[in-house]
Amino acid sequence: MEHHVSIIVFSKGRPMQLHAYLESLLLFSDARQEDITVLCCETEGIHYEKVMDRFAQVHWHIEKKFEDDLKQAVAEAGSYIMFGCDDVVFTRPFSLEKAADYLAKSPEVFGFSMRLGENIVPIPVDAVCKDGIMEWNWEQSNEQHYNYPWELDCTVYRKEDVEMLIAEEEKVIKNPNYFEAIINDDNRNSKIHRKFMACNEKHGCAVVITVNRVQESYQNGYDDSMMTDIYSLDRLYHEEENTLDIEKIAQLENHVVHVGAEYFILRKPNQAYSAQTLQKKKWKNLEKKIEKFAKKSYNYLERRVYRHGLMENKLSIADMEHTIHTLEQENVSFVRIGKGEIALMQGKTIAAQQYHEELAKRLKHILRLRESGLCVGIPYYYIHPQKNLNPYIEIHSLSIADQRRFLFQHCPKDINYLDSCFTQAYHIYQDYDFEGYYSRVERLFQDRDITVICGEGVLDRLQYNLLEQCKSVEYQYAPATEAYAQYKEIRRQALQIAKDRLICVLLGPTAKPLVYDLYRKGYQVWDIGHLLKDYDAYKRNGLRTEAEITQFYLPD
Repeated sequence: MEHHVSIIVFSKGRPMQLHAYLESLLLFSDARQEDITVLCCETEGIHYEKVMDRFAQVHWHIEKKFEDDLKQAVAEAGSYIMFGCDDVVFTRPFSLEKAADYLAKSPEVFGFSMRLGENIVPIPVDAVCKDGIMEWNWEQSNEQHYNYPWELDCTVYRKEDVEMLIAEEEKVIKNPNYFEAIINDDNRNSKIHRKFMACNEKHGCAVVITVNRVQESYQNGYDDSMMTDIYSLDRLYHEEENTLDIEKIAQLENHVVHVGAEYFILRKPNQAYSAQTLQKKKWKNLEKKIEKFAKKSYNYLERRVYRHGLMENKLSIADMEHTIHTLEQENVSFVRIGKGEIALMQGKTIAAQQYHEELAKRLKHILRLRESGLCVGIPYYYIHPQKNLNPYIEIHSLSIADQRRFLFQHCPKDINYLDSCFTQAYHIYQDYDFEGYYSRVERLFQDRDITVICGEGVLDRLQYNLLEQCKSVEYQYAPATEAYAQYKEIRRQALQIAKDRLICVLLGPTAKPLVYDLYRKGYQVWDIGHLLKDYDAYKRNGLRTEAEITQFYLPD
């Protein structure tokens, strides 16, 4: 019986690697171009026309809104779907038809993996091999990769199972990382009812070459020993007509799924990858290791100082109780500086915002403000060790030596800061009087006329809306990420708001200068950040595992 297997591939800023994915897929499998749909997320300065022309029969779709595009691709797919990412290269022959036929005959099997096999060790102790196929219980497996049933590299799934998982997901699926994160350690046993996986017995048929990353949501490992950033590779592909040598890559033996730069073999030699260049880079890597050791030693001592409360007198930060008391009793505006803003001021790029020199300067100015009507918040737990932190946040508190040092260098000791984390109490603290706290938060908004300035779509899936306490609520929408690129227009629209309304801004780092500018124009403005999401999670009694907290802090 012939089964229709569709391939849905995700690509962002990597036409050269996508070329290798498609070329190797068509070389080693029974896939046809017309069965393939590619969802491309455009990246400034990188173009896909060349790879589109080379694989003209593929269905190309430029991403507009990922979740809608994904749902459309799934709806148009056949009865079976293999998802793919552009950093995958296929290395051995395999049959999608064979995989679909096995799933059709094996209702207990959730997916048929093309990346696993006996070469990926260790294999599950309960694995059963028959007729060239290995099957195992993923729920009972402790072996890496074999207990990971949901992934987007190269596993064939039933369309009906995929549609069910998407339909059950409560959060917005913003990109492939979010899509893969709909299944995690805490929910997979309940969400996936088929408890077995299968693969070709002897050898996996693909590798994931992790030489660069394009999503900041979850940072996969990558090898920086060669010039493999997306722009360098784009120049190699378009200007030098270079491609990955999939035949040579296929000759390499692998015992892990994710491989490094040694698998990144080009068809044409390039000076950037010469032995001499690599030797120089090895010396640089040695220097980095020495620097890393020194940094680790410093961080170890810094953690001990922090844990013993020896930093508490370096800055004046009110705790969460005093922060909400200030907002209850005083007619002030409020702006929050947290992890993302500190990173931007340090010259880094974060998931919600590319580094922008002007924005970084404005953030530094706000951090040092002394204005009676505007309160600035920084994280209280950064310098005050707390015993009731969520375990994941507690671990985080021990790994931010550079951010603490930045605050000590740039925050005057005579400024009384508030706690920027009052907007995410449920995700910061493991134990707290949440009921009493959120009752007070509700009263902050009770009978107020509110205007919310937020990213488009960020509030779409809230089940419990804190702003129901308000007398009236109006909305002004802006881009959910990279909002600072449209700052002038956002501010222009905001200045049309009546001054008797409380303005609440949740717009990532762009919220900070906006709060200050509106405050200077006579508005009362609160930077409420994650507060609405945090309140919703509290009311739903949401999980606060590492995976859930990680996703909570991702851009909306």
